[in-house]
Amino acid sequence: MNGKWGCVGGVALSLLAVQAQAAPKAQQPRPEIFTDLLQCRAIADNAARLACFDRQVAAMDAASQRDEVVVLDKGELNKTRKTLFGFSFPKLPFLGGGDDDADKPETEGLTQIQAVIASVRSLGYGKWQIGLEDGAQWMTTEAVAGRDPKVGQAIELKRAAMGSFFGKVDGGRAVRMKRIS
Repeated sequence: MNGKWGCVGGVALSLLAVQAQAAPKAQQPRPEIFTDLLQCRAIADNAARLACFDRQVAAMDAASQRDEVVVLDKGELNKTRKTLFGFSFPKLPFLGGGDDDADKPETEGLTQIQAVIASVRSLGYGKWQIGLEDGAQWMTTEAVAGRDPKVGQAIELKRAAMGSFFGKVDGGRAVRMKRIS
């Protein structure tokens, strides 16, 4: 994998360690390197337990240096979800999607974001390409009536029906939008 999708795939795979720690045991199997570390707690002899912890922590550190394992706290995970907002992915449990989501109210997932416009480009016929401060690029799929979007204005992007999105610039009228990069 190269480029943008390689990075997205790497982030998705690396988040498995976070999900394994946060998920109930029945949902997702934990990575072997993590379960090996947890098994050290069961060793009764203090010296052997310490040696086990030292060995497993070194293995986790080496895996982290090779980008095979990434540990994120909940704040970083939420930041990643916000950065990926608008992309279509399969239901990935570590990003908040999965088979158990049918029971959850929609308000528990990431259904909207607030951002600041970093760039705007007219596409003609009242349509705009809007760049956000985090680098995300969105495009209106219908004409923006009234006032044109400007750099520095606030934008609210909200999930709509059937995988579509609405965007409101500075509290104006909502228009259909799609994430393009």
